[in-house]
Amino acid sequence: MCIGRMKETTTDGTKRKETPRDILARFMAEQEMRKTPERFAILDVVMRMKGHHSADEILTMMPQDFPVSRGTIYSTLALLVECGLAYNHQTEGATLYECAFNKQPHHHYICTGCHKIWDLQDSAIEQTVSKVKTPRFKKLRCSTYIYGLCNVCQAKLARVKKKIEKQKEINMTREEKRFARINEELAKAAEWFKEN
Repeated sequence: MCIGRMKETTTDGTKRKETPRDILARFMAEQEMRKTPERFAILDVVMRMKGHHSADEILTMMPQDFPVSRGTIYSTLALLVECGLAYNHQTEGATLYECAFNKQPHHHYICTGCHKIWDLQDSAIEQTVSKVKTPRFKKLRCSTYIYGLCNVCQAKLARVKKKIEKQKEINMTREEKRFARINEELAKAAEWFKEN
């Protein structure tokens, strides 16, 4: 398996670092795959992008004068993940890709509301993973995902809850409102007894 890290190679007695294009070309040669200009153009876009993007977003980042099909995008992204030049992340909404070349191992927050993903650098996670024993298994990398709600989605959820409560209160009969007040007073009294 090819890993998307720079490697020292010797060419004419000089040392140079292996580029992403070198890594992809070597991987395709090893797999006896065609080295098409489309694959290299997609690689160039992935190497320049910041953050996490879907295949459709990457398709829109392609140069206007270099059209590629959606199928070519998907197959090339799978190839880049396989040779270690890109990471893929499964969210509930889509598969998101990010550049892996020369990138330190890291973890992610994923919002289950809007499906956005953010990088998380945490040495405590790295230390814990390094202590995990894996007999007869060689660890290559570890990726942890923390699922939750981002602050924007939390605010939206709070607004929706408030709106529902307000609508519920508007629709309550006079008798239901009276019982709701009594319940509140009883809850306050129970809290007071608990504290004293």
